[in-house]
Amino acid sequence: MKIKWQLPALIVSMGLVAMGLQSGCEGTSGPDTNGVDSYFADHPYVSDPRNPTSPSDLTVTPSSATVSYVGQVITFTVKGGTPAYHWDVVNGNGRIRSADGDGSQGIYNADVVGANSVVVFDASGHSAIAAVTIFTASSLTISPTSATATNNTQRIVFTASGGTPPYTWDTGDHSRGIVETTTGSSVSYKRISAGDNSVNVHDTGTGSASAVVSQP
Repeated sequence: MKIKWQLPALIVSMGLVAMGLQSGCEGTSGPDTNGVDSYFADHPYVSDPRNPTSPSDLTVTPSSATVSYVGQVITFTVKGGTPAYHWDVVNGNGRIRSADGDGSQGIYNADVVGANSVVVFDASGHSAIAAVTIFTASSLTISPTSATATNNTQRIVFTASGGTPPYTWDTGDHSRGIVETTTGSSVSYKRISAGDNSVNVHDTGTGSASAVVSQP
């Protein structure tokens, strides 16, 4: 009788062990009992050890921008990844701050006309980088290079290009004519009295250009 009771007990015990092993294993076609698949579905930009080469689609636009003067402001926008976002820079040539609640936009302020890199991180720890480069200016020019004003109060528009904006303007003789605004890429010159004059434009570097105004 003793042997008859031990054999069924052994069979039951083996059955329980087998059930335990089956419930503790993650199968490819069975239910995700540990929540691993669900986790990586909800956090697609976390490095998945089962697929370590899976890329993040976190991107920044523009991918590069140029600075040409101190105080210049550049807006960067991040897409993809997992909000919220955090912005940073790699050196002291500029500062960046979040422009909105989730940090999807970063506002860069140039403290120095120098190269930098803007880095954005998403909530899952992934990052994307945008380059800040130095603007290489072409020669400052003025157009037209000469003009004629035959009557008092006559106006002529002059336009600057190249150099390093912003621009400032003046005239050679204020008693003969003036620029009605002293900043901007274009200005209106107004004749006041007879006698030749000049219109001059200066950039923030060392560039300057002049146009001759004939005033008979």
